[in-house]
Amino acid sequence: MSWAKRRRRIGTCHGTTTGVESEPPHIPDDILIEIFARSDAKTIIRAAATSKPIRRAILSPDFRRHAASATATGVGGGFDPDLLLGASCVLDKDSCSRDVFFQKQRLPFTFETKCLGRMEPMTSRGCLVVLHRRTALSAELHVVNTLTGRVSRVCSPGISAMYPRTLLAVGDAGRSFEILVAETNLVTRVFSSERGDWGDVVHTRLPPNFIRTLPNRCSPPLVLGGTTVHWLCKEQCIVALDVSTATATVIELPPQCFSQVARCPKHTDNGLLASSADGRLSLLVARSGAISMWSLSASAPAARWTLQVVIQRHAIARKRPGCAVRFLQFGERSGAVMLQVGGVGLVQIDLGSREAHVLSDEFKKIGESLIKNSTGLQLCLHETDQPTLFESAIKNMKRF
Repeated sequence: MSWAKRRRRIGTCHGTTTGVESEPPHIPDDILIEIFARSDAKTIIRAAATSKPIRRAILSPDFRRHAASATATGVGGGFDPDLLLGASCVLDKDSCSRDVFFQKQRLPFTFETKCLGRMEPMTSRGCLVVLHRRTALSAELHVVNTLTGRVSRVCSPGISAMYPRTLLAVGDAGRSFEILVAETNLVTRVFSSERGDWGDVVHTRLPPNFIRTLPNRCSPPLVLGGTTVHWLCKEQCIVALDVSTATATVIELPPQCFSQVARCPKHTDNGLLASSADGRLSLLVARSGAISMWSLSASAPAARWTLQVVIQRHAIARKRPGCAVRFLQFGERSGAVMLQVGGVGLVQIDLGSREAHVLSDEFKKIGESLIKNSTGLQLCLHETDQPTLFESAIKNMKRF
């Protein structure tokens, strides 16, 4: 802007002076990226609509790397409910299925349970769903990217999967991923989509107090810090495996954490592993009067569990406060917890706002199944990441 436009000038009315507005100060991209890293998706998208420099900063490789690093390490801003795209429910192979979409404006969203055929969901994380052929747990896996529709085929690892398979890493909007398979004594192999093959068999160093018991098949594993996988094991302990060092740790459960929990039907679990907004290991339980969360404080040897109430049971089902509850899934990016509540249906709890919403009045009967030894309802969440969400939203913005 020229000096003539910047200088103050004399107004024509009553000799008053008026100032010419100058351009807003320039904010370096690195500072913008730091600001965005501490903001939620709605705030960032609104900011992107106001300025081309802000849009460029959001779409820059630096911001994508920063967001990916924050996601991998579990730090950088807690939960963002806008990152939850939807959920898919399956009730056995011959029964009903349902896809629940929360962000219709951000489709294409390519996953549909009615198209599963002979496959069924095994685990999900981010925008990826791992499928396997029914009654063939050791056979080939299919990894579906629910944003792009791309299907990656993963050959058998050659070892039995005694622990639930884990999506160890999901990067670049699901274009890269790693799958962990662990058998007895935590003998593991990791599949890398970048290599296109399974890595070497690794024998984990086990602690003296390692409990050789099967983990809960219905409780999804939890990944914290990018490399540490946690499994809830039969209401006895939590087993943590640091893949980077091939070292296992046994974490004691909070004292009497299940003492006030009503027993769920057979083949279901009483708790669900989750993370707190600041990335701490947590355990959700349905106590007699409330859904509560135990969170583990600082690292050992001073680590201890603290208890807090997430939501009162009557806020979910006022007429049925004592009904059975089955935990289904936790969304690490959105903070969404999915429950099946007896006599109510499918319920979502937002760990950020501590609010509950009934998503569907189907699936009211916990443990309902057409197949012997089946858990009945299976659910997978579909989440996105901030860079992918922003790229999609900014493309739809009106050009200035």
